[in-house]
Amino acid sequence: MPFKFSRCISLQTDRMEDAVEFYEKVLGLRVLSRDDPCVEIDGSQNRLFIETGKQGGPVFELIVDDLETARDELVSKGCEVVVWQGKGKDCYIRDPFGFMFNLWEDAEAFSD
Repeated sequence: MPFKFSRCISLQTDRMEDAVEFYEKVLGLRVLSRDDPCVEIDGSQNRLFIETGKQGGPVFELIVDDLETARDELVSKGCEVVVWQGKGKDCYIRDPFGFMFNLWEDAEAFSD
């Protein structure tokens, strides 16, 4: 199963407004959208998503051509499903080393 990194990175915090103010006013990044519980920020080459939740490390996003197959393969290799909301929503997986990433299905990303 092929995997590709997307340009999306997610951070969770229980101090949403403070975090948004920091990224917007201190770092000078532009808020693109606010859709509770998530704020999307333009990070130039990356998109930063700040989400309300328990504070954790960054969540990187991996693009796959088949969401369910990717989940099954990763679980069989020692990964753990943390959140699974299905296609087009959060599908968080923790790898055997404690790092977390979101799986995002986009079959067209592999049609080179």
